[in-house]
This record gives sequence, structure tokens and C-alpha cells, in this order.
Amino acid sequence: MPEETVFKQVDEKHVSVEVELMLWSPKFDLVALSNVQGEVVLHRLSWQKVWLVAPPVEDVRVTALAWRPDGKVLAAGYTCGKINLYDIENSEILTTLELPGEVTCMSWITQSLPEGSAWSPDPYDDDNAAVYLPKLQPLNKSYGTLTKGTSVEENVEDRKKLNDQKELNLLLAGCGAKELHMFAYGVYPIGDKVITPVQDAQLKQIHSAEISQDLHMVSMVIELAKGDTQEQEFSIMTFDTRLLSSRYQELRILALKCGQIATLMGYLQQTIQQMSEAWEDILMEMDSKLLKFAGEKRKTGTSTVSNDFLELLMFGTPSPELQAFLLHELTEKGLKNLGHSIETSYSNIQKLVVQHLQVVSQAILYHLSDLRGMSAWYEKFGVLGMHTQKIQEAVTAVGSFVLKTSEIQQVIDNSIKNFKAFFRWLYVVILRLSNEKPPAELSKMTQHDINFVAEFLRDNFAHFTLDNQDEDDISIADLMEDHNSKSGFKLEKVGQYLKREDLHYPPSVSSNPWIQFQKGCFHLKDTDILYPVQNTKSLVQLLDILLEAIHSALSRPSMVIGSSFECLSSRRLFTIPKQNGDCDLKPKICQFTSNECQCLYTVYTMERLPSEDLIILRQSTTGGSVHCEAVAVKFGEIPQRSVNTSGQEDQERFCKHRLQDVGFYDERTLSLLLVEEGDDETPVLVQLPLAVIADSMYTSVPPDGSIQGVSLNVIDIGEKLENCQRLDNMKAHSFSVSGTRKTAIVLFSSKRRVRIFLMDAEEEEEDEDEADETGDLTEADISGAQVGEGDISDMSGIPEGNSVMQVEEGDSEGQEDKENLNFLSPS
Repeated sequence: MPEETVFKQVDEKHVSVEVELMLWSPKFDLVALSNVQGEVVLHRLSWQKVWLVAPPVEDVRVTALAWRPDGKVLAAGYTCGKINLYDIENSEILTTLELPGEVTCMSWITQSLPEGSAWSPDPYDDDNAAVYLPKLQPLNKSYGTLTKGTSVEENVEDRKKLNDQKELNLLLAGCGAKELHMFAYGVYPIGDKVITPVQDAQLKQIHSAEISQDLHMVSMVIELAKGDTQEQEFSIMTFDTRLLSSRYQELRILALKCGQIATLMGYLQQTIQQMSEAWEDILMEMDSKLLKFAGEKRKTGTSTVSNDFLELLMFGTPSPELQAFLLHELTEKGLKNLGHSIETSYSNIQKLVVQHLQVVSQAILYHLSDLRGMSAWYEKFGVLGMHTQKIQEAVTAVGSFVLKTSEIQQVIDNSIKNFKAFFRWLYVVILRLSNEKPPAELSKMTQHDINFVAEFLRDNFAHFTLDNQDEDDISIADLMEDHNSKSGFKLEKVGQYLKREDLHYPPSVSSNPWIQFQKGCFHLKDTDILYPVQNTKSLVQLLDILLEAIHSALSRPSMVIGSSFECLSSRRLFTIPKQNGDCDLKPKICQFTSNECQCLYTVYTMERLPSEDLIILRQSTTGGSVHCEAVAVKFGEIPQRSVNTSGQEDQERFCKHRLQDVGFYDERTLSLLLVEEGDDETPVLVQLPLAVIADSMYTSVPPDGSIQGVSLNVIDIGEKLENCQRLDNMKAHSFSVSGTRKTAIVLFSSKRRVRIFLMDAEEEEEDEDEADETGDLTEADISGAQVGEGDISDMSGIPEGNSVMQVEEGDSEGQEDKENLNFLSPS
């Protein structure tokens, strides 16, 4: 006889767009939904919307959702192959992963250490780079402005949210390119495996993939395509991943170090973007005016622009053409505005170079040098694919980039000095030509100032030549269009560093004593100690080289580790007829790992939903064993008490049921969504303890072959189910459960309506009463669930109305030690 149910319906809500996927947070009372429009929505248990994010591109859908084990990051996989990792605080994209095909499945598992052992970084020390490196300065969100009062991006040091990560956790993702990808902490790729079926068949899709918590094996359910047969065949493949389990501490260090490098690279790219937007085409207007003036001089055949300016400097008398140009084309006001724009733009770029660009590039160089040293220890890190030469190439690329940042700093200094002197002289000339008296402090020019302006005119105005002087039909528009590639006026030297092309006017290094010494010393020619000077490359070009070198060095471990995965077994699960069109009722496949019993479970149906049978397959994860055993489960007639209109229980009813959905509740329990046979198809929410199935009922399955052909024991567990809830007045499509939060959400068949349940309501109410007595909870805490593990004190900075979590107030002395953190729902 079933005991009195402890399920409690909390709410029933409508949604505006059809829901496709639902997933509860493992730590907080939050549920993530995806809909048919490709949006991801985060709701509280009270159904208050926390945020909504649009798809990354148009016409894509969400195909998989996964929570980081600490519940602070949500991963969403899309049909376009992107995986976005969202910060639950503000829906900000922390990382975007690019897969070569549609994301078909995802799971996020944290490593579980052997029983009785606590996590410790030993025998390695935690990274102490923060002690030696200067702290990164926050970047202005408004590019190109460095004025006070602009909003700045905080927490640039931990942009990937990795600083509080201890135990290793892995994000597994299958994609349409028949590949399995693993990412440590959801950021760093540590395993790329192309799946090749053992049978004579082609892989069509990876439906599910799971790694055991001890990292010993990976199990995945795949769909095979065999010629033109009108059947869909599903198989389960198991791979040995002992390299991961034997080097998990080294992987953790490597992943966190590479995650830090990825954070710095993002900061570096954002800094250069701000430099590009701070730089303006401020001298393009003057360049165009000078080109027009030069064209007029060529037509009249009188002198040159350079000679006119030099004669003005030496004798103080301008030619008639130059006088008209200065008074009517350039003008006093135009020269003032131009000088102010140049000074502002150059100052902004200079601050970005000194305060941000040089700091972050040197930090990247520090971390890469660390990795280079780690790679030399082959037994620990080299075996994972860390290649010393590849990392050295990345170090060299970053070193050249650091030298280029110093070069652009010098160019900016010289440009500011040159323009100030030239514009001051030109401003005095225009005032005198206008019969106005210049300020006394500007009218004084020493011989040194004259030499300086003359040198500026020689360097910037003598470049203008025409190869086709005899062609009268060349226009000023043609000159302007080609003036970047031809010799012409180019007063501005900084902007060329921010373009993806070679420098038009690279600084001369022939007279540099250090360069001359290097050329004369053959022993220094190929040394790794000295970084090469890329004299003709722009800053953006060196950034591209840097990114490519770092990607080549850091992506190698994923290939090496992926190739180490050894296929242990391949078993055929079941075969079903092909379906026409996109049918929503597909076979259900669910995988989870149990560290308690050291097993990896695969639960599936051998027909499209709703199904009469459920197969429970478990594989041992210890000792490299390929042992696998399975049992079939039927639901038969489940006794249900009905309640009449007066609230009294009537006699028990017995109905046959079919399985509509199944989910992992905790290591001891499966949650089932059944439907009664009949026209009403009333759903029933059921908890199935795995302990009700005796070990003796499982049947061993050979490593290679068909599970469908094995005679499995069939258990009718209808009368053994003691924890179930009949859901009247609804037709169900699917559900999602969470054992850590003791919650469930059931989706109606219309996909536009949900019911929310507390799965252990009586126990929750007792916990709340006990907490109220100690003063830990208030009546406003209607969620009532303790977070238990995890410090979320860093998540309390969201404005009112968007806050997801809040740390409980209390004595300041014990604030750091509090573990009873409450998810506060709105009043």
C-alpha cells in the first residue's frame, strides 16, 4: 500500500512561448528554460523571471542545457554549434565555445575524490601569480572615452569566474560533427574525440555522453545509420579515460592557468578595440586638403608643397597659393579644433597603452613562461600534450608584441611633440597673415625650434610624389583613394598601428646600436632569449600572430588527451523504425554517474514515448572493468487513492501506466513521469528508489553484442512504488527534477504551462520550523531551502529586482563561516 504522498504543488504558471528544455540549478532554487524562439530564460522557484537572453544568431534553437556544479554558470548549446556560458548574476556571456557542428548533448560533472580524502592542491602549490603581477585596471565600457564618470567593467581579473574553483569539473558536449568535446571548468578544451563506431556503420548523432565522477570512463549513447534501412539503431560505447584520472591534479593546474590566459587575452583584445575606437581619422581632413593643394600646385607647375612651407619657415613670406590655403582652407579655427582632437585622441590611446596594454601583455608572457617550465616536466605535464617548442613560439610572439607596445608608446610621444611644435608655428603664421597679434609666449621661436619644424616638414611633406607627373587627367579623388598605398601626405603615424596591414611608415631602426649589435653577433641570431623586432608589422597584425600561436600551443593537449581514449566496449541497445518528420516523441535516454556505488547508469526506453518498459543499465567504473549489467522495468498497475468532493478518500483504483519521462533525482532515486492508459492520460509523478531492484535481478551483458538480444529480467514495480502523486486536470509532456533542491517542474502537453512541486514538502516544512527557532530564516523565505555547500557571498551585488541570491545577514565575525545561505524569493 502506498504511503501518504509528500509532494506539494507550489504553483501553476503560464509561459508566453512554448518551452522545449527545462533544467534545475544544482545549488539554488533556479530553473533554466529554453523555448522555440531560441531564448534562454532563468526563473526562480516563485517563478519571478531573473533574466532572458536572445539566441546568439537568428533562426537557432537551444539543443542542450547544463549547469556548472556550483550553480553559478549556465551553459546553453545551440544548433549553430555555439555553447555560451552565462553568468547567472547578470546573464553576461563569460565564454563562447565554438564546435564544428550542432550541439546534440551536454553534461557537466565535478570530480569526486575517493572516500575519506579531502580536496588539496598537494603536491602542487596554488598559483600565486597575483603576488608578482600588477592588478589589471577596470576597462571603460564606453570605448574611446577615458573621462571621469564613465561606467567601468569590474572584476576583470576573474572574467571567467574561475578563482573559486577547487575540484576539477568537466563539461562534456557532443556535436553534429560526430565528435565529443571536453572542457575543464567549461573553458579550457582538454579532450577532442572523433567517435568511430565499431560496427560497420556510420555515426549519425551522439544522443548522450557522461563521464564517471572518478574520471575513469566515458559512456555515450549514439545513433547509427546503416545504409538505406528503415530503422534507427542505438548503441552505447564506453571509453577508458585513465589519463584524465591519473593526471587530474596536473589537469586542474593546466586548466586554471589556461583559463587565466584566456581571460587576459580577452582583456587584451578589448583594450585594442578601445584603442581603435579612441583613434579617429583626425588628420584625414588635413591630408585631403594638402593633397588638393598639391594638385593645384602641380597644375600651375610652380614649386612644391614642401618648398612652399620651407620658404615660409626660412623667410617668413608665404607664396600666394600657400597664403590662400592657410587663410581659407585650413583657417585659425580649424587648426585649433584639429590640435585639440589630436591631443585628446593621442592622450586616450597613450593611457590605454601604458595602463592596460603593456600590463596585460606582460602578464600573458608571465603565464606562458610558467607553462613552458611545466611542459619540460614530461612525466607530469608533457604527457598531457604540453609541447615546449610550441609554447616557446607563443612566448616569442608575445615578446614581439610587448616590444611593439613600447614602440607605439614612443611613436605617440614623438607625434604629440611634433604636432604641438608644428601647429604652434602654423598658428602664429595664420594670425600674422590675418593681421592679428599672436600671443607673446607663442611668437618666440629659437633656432632649435626652427630646426625641429624643418625636420618635421622634411619627414612628412617630402613624401608626396607622383609617378605619373605627365598624366593631366589624374584627379584628387584618385589621389585620396590610393594615398595609403602611394607616397603622399601622412602626417598621422599612430593609426597605422591599429590596422591589419603592414606599416606604411615604420620607424627607422638602422641607427639603433642594439640592432646593429644583434646583426653583428651571429650567436644571438637564433636564440630564444631575445625577442625578434617585427619592424614592419602593425600592432593588430602582431595580435593576430599572438592569438594564433597561443591557440596552437594550448590546443594541443585536447588532441593528445582525446587520442588517448580507448574504446572498451560497444553494445547495441535497441532498434526502432525510422520516423517521418520531426517527431517530439523520441526514445528517452538518460545517463548519470553514482560515486556511492561506483557505477555509471544509462536509463532508456526501447520505443518512442510513452513506453511500457524502462531499461536500467549500469557499468562499473572501477579497475578498468567492462562489466555491464541491465534489468527491465515495467510499471503495471499502480494503486492510487482517489479523493471525492468532500475531501474523503475513496477506494483504491488500479490503472496501467506507461512511461512519459524519466530523470535523475539523486544517486539513490530515479524520478518517473507516468501516464495512465486511457483517454485522459492522467500523469503520475513517481519516485523510484534504485534499492527496490535487487542486485540479483540484474543480468550481465557481454562487452560486444546486442543488449536487445539478451534475455533480461523484467520487474513489475507497480506495487512497490510508495511515493507517487497523481496530477489531475492536466496532460503532461515532460518534467525536470532536482534532488539537491527537492523540486520538480512538469510541463503541460501544450508546452505553454507548468506546474511546480516540492518533492519533500513535509521535510522542508520541518526544516523551516527548526530554522525559524534559531532565527536563520524569516517568513519571507518562502523557498525555504538551504544552499548547504558553496559560498555565494560574491553574488550579492545585483540591483534590487534582479538579485538571484543574497547572503544572510548576521554577525560580522561569523559571516565567512556561514554555510546556511538562503535563496530569498521576492516578497
